[in-house]
Amino acid sequence: MTQFPQWVQRAIEHAGLIDPKISTRNGKITISDITGRVVLFTGSSLREITPLAAA
Repeated sequence: MTQFPQWVQRAIEHAGLIDPKISTRNGKITISDITGRVVLFTGSSLREITPLAAA
């Protein structure tokens, strides 16, 4: 996580992501954890994009 600004590192900790992993695909940077939560890093903000569970 050290490649991200400190505010991003703090936000990830505050969100409680467990064992976060970074992925880059199609120019988008996402951070996901073992519970399935997914956060999109836009460069200036973080947005949770976790898909809803199927009903």
